[in-house]
Amino acid sequence: MPEMPEVETIARRLRMKIVGKRIAHVTLSGLALRRPLGDDFADKLLGRRVRKILRRGKYLLVELEPKALWVIHLGMSGRLLYHTGLETGTRHSHVIVRFADDTELEYRDPRRFGLMAVYEGFRLCRIPEIRSLGRDPLGSGFNAGWLESRLKESRQEIKSFLLDQRKIAGLGNIYACESLFLARIHPQRRCFTITNGEAARLADAIRTIMRNSIRRRGTSFSDFVDSDGNPGENQNHLMVFQKAGQECPLCGLPIGRIVQGNRSTFYCGNCQRKTGG
Repeated sequence: MPEMPEVETIARRLRMKIVGKRIAHVTLSGLALRRPLGDDFADKLLGRRVRKILRRGKYLLVELEPKALWVIHLGMSGRLLYHTGLETGTRHSHVIVRFADDTELEYRDPRRFGLMAVYEGFRLCRIPEIRSLGRDPLGSGFNAGWLESRLKESRQEIKSFLLDQRKIAGLGNIYACESLFLARIHPQRRCFTITNGEAARLADAIRTIMRNSIRRRGTSFSDFVDSDGNPGENQNHLMVFQKAGQECPLCGLPIGRIVQGNRSTFYCGNCQRKTGG
């Protein structure tokens, strides 16, 4: 599933491609995504101009004029592809937006777990998909002090805490594993047992992992490509994710794998001990 660095990568590419363009035509497959698009979805887009592109957690937000917000979540396998000419699409092309200059933005999603919605006269705090999101790891409100206070209130395992989008928006399985490894915190530690020093280390690790991943244009295993169809490079720099049995880059002992909440967690039992430190 695309996580925050992948969505940020797409947002940065599309800011250079579609801002200022007017939507001239919308083609829909007629199939529902995570939920049906609605009978008026295309009408809400037609004639509007792209004013700005934002990101909140794993959501891409396209601000339109007259005032409306186009909300996009890529789900498990969604792709947003920019075309400089008219394309015929594929059987997995569920939304094709053509601009007045005959360029196109195609949403392709084989699994159809993605989400799209258009809200008119929007306020971000009232958008259902956005209002429940937690702090963004690259936002000014995300810092060691805030993280320390939230961890002291929770009895969750730290890995589960990091994946809760109501607490931290944008982290997924890949980057939670990588951040915990960099901070040297065991993924099964209970949040309230984590010291202030460890919390500060974790906050720094999360920001470092996310910034580096964005600089490398995201992580591509099978599905993710940016809006130009190019894969990211961060998969070549992962330290523990999907590396069970391989040598830890710090101590050389085998990387382990456990299952938490039906997801695989990768970690080093030597570098990430269950006791604090």
